[in-house]
Amino acid sequence: MDKVTVNIENDGESRATEIIADLRAVAETLFFPMKLVGFWDYHKDMHLCPQEERRLVCPHELANDDPKFVEYAMTLQRERGANIEVSFPHAKVSIYLS
Repeated sequence: MDKVTVNIENDGESRATEIIADLRAVAETLFFPMKLVGFWDYHKDMHLCPQEERRLVCPHELANDDPKFVEYAMTLQRERGANIEVSFPHAKVSIYLS
């Protein structure tokens, strides 16, 4: 999967948005016609989980040494065809596109 980091720095009191909908719009605009297939908000420890959508146990939040652990990016690649991860470090959010 390709990984892109969008760094936003400022010298004033203004702050860049941390709203997922805004970051989605930025990622989709940068990589049009690709669309969001998942996200992970590390600040809120929240993600769009395909397993939870099917009412299954989420394997992404298990300990790395747990045999049922699966990396989130790998799940999105397999199930939703994700091929770009756009990371916004200022917001601690990654948007996955396909």
